[in-house]
Amino acid sequence: MCRRLEDAIPGTRAVWTSDEGKFKQLFVSYGCSIAGFKYCRPVLKLDACFLTGYYRGHCLSASAHDADDGLYPLAYAIVSSENDDDWLWFLQNLKEVIGERRVVLVTDRNTSLLNGIIKVFGGDCNAWCLRHLKENFSRFASSKGFKNERRKAALKIVDQIAYARTENIFNFHMGRLRGMDPDLAKWVEDNNPNHWSNAYFPYKRWDKMYTNLAECYNNWILPLRDLDIMQFMTGHVTKLTDMLVRKRAASCSWKLPVGPQIEKEIKEHQLVARKYMHRPTSPTEFTVLNTHQKQFAVKFDQRTCSCLAWQMSGVPCAHACRAIQNSGFSIYDMVDPMMCKSTQILIYENSMSPVPLHDMPPLSSFDPSNLSSYITDEGMTCTDPVINPPSTKRGSGRPKKRRIESQTQERDTVNCSRCREPGHNRSTCKAPIPG
Repeated sequence: MCRRLEDAIPGTRAVWTSDEGKFKQLFVSYGCSIAGFKYCRPVLKLDACFLTGYYRGHCLSASAHDADDGLYPLAYAIVSSENDDDWLWFLQNLKEVIGERRVVLVTDRNTSLLNGIIKVFGGDCNAWCLRHLKENFSRFASSKGFKNERRKAALKIVDQIAYARTENIFNFHMGRLRGMDPDLAKWVEDNNPNHWSNAYFPYKRWDKMYTNLAECYNNWILPLRDLDIMQFMTGHVTKLTDMLVRKRAASCSWKLPVGPQIEKEIKEHQLVARKYMHRPTSPTEFTVLNTHQKQFAVKFDQRTCSCLAWQMSGVPCAHACRAIQNSGFSIYDMVDPMMCKSTQILIYENSMSPVPLHDMPPLSSFDPSNLSSYITDEGMTCTDPVINPPSTKRGSGRPKKRRIESQTQERDTVNCSRCREPGHNRSTCKAPIPG
């Protein structure tokens, strides 16, 4: 199957390993995905999800954002578990696919993954997912007696620390957190802000603070996770082919120079900008006052704002939106080219070539006792070596089908139908019966 992919789709990397005749690892990155990634922003979300088929295992993945912040799968691997060897092998193959291009890798701080990134890419390009960091912070805050609203207030400050774009703003919010509890501030300092705060991260992160895109990929392959490896590979080709065709057609039909998601972000910034005041200092430079009478400098020719949000995200910030209004410039010309329609078309320009599988022998025809050759339905002979399934041990209990919810995930509030108060239901209501 790997050879079929490499022959049918130019530039594809599909490799596998075995151990004593048993399957061990598989890595696949299609040539069309590799070609399209050259036009994507250099940010990759790395994650793993468990497989629910008979032989279990894990699926490791690397996903990028397209020009409209949509999912763009780059590579995946089927391995036994999230251990040091499997993550290192995946990252080494990923490095072969990416080449010398510098990328930011957003991860959930898995220990094996972090060790592999340091060995293959270096540790400075590793950006930590803010959601996973906040979960750990939330547990620490709870151990210090912070509950309910106090804990939510502390988590909000951690958000502001992560999105702080300058060292001064970082120190300001750290002071607020230190005022709540010095131990909370020390926890933040001890957890390497240079990997998750914009103020200290050395590379442009494009404001991608979470691994949500990787979770989207895990959900995207959900129908395939019950299948055996051959069905997984063929199903993955089909799903990605459909995605490429659909998104290529959709991007050609965009009526604006940017996609719907980027347009939505621009509208949100323009709505905030209505409250600001601006004054031109030259045809391409402006000063903008926000609602707190703080002054910001906006420069069109450099596409910069002194708040740094425009430079870090690629989309004009609210200050820039206010300056652009009535200036004679189009706001779409101020969006980073990597987030425009022309780039989206280039990303999806390479289509998935059809993979011929009609002459491959069915799985039921393989007999481990006779590995010399197999005759297919088309009369062709296949002499490829047969790999036995991996040795697995099923865990105790019923296999889990649903993902574990995040600790910081917002849940719907339960309201009692008897007393109308939140926090409990009718069966546990202890309020007195109204007279």
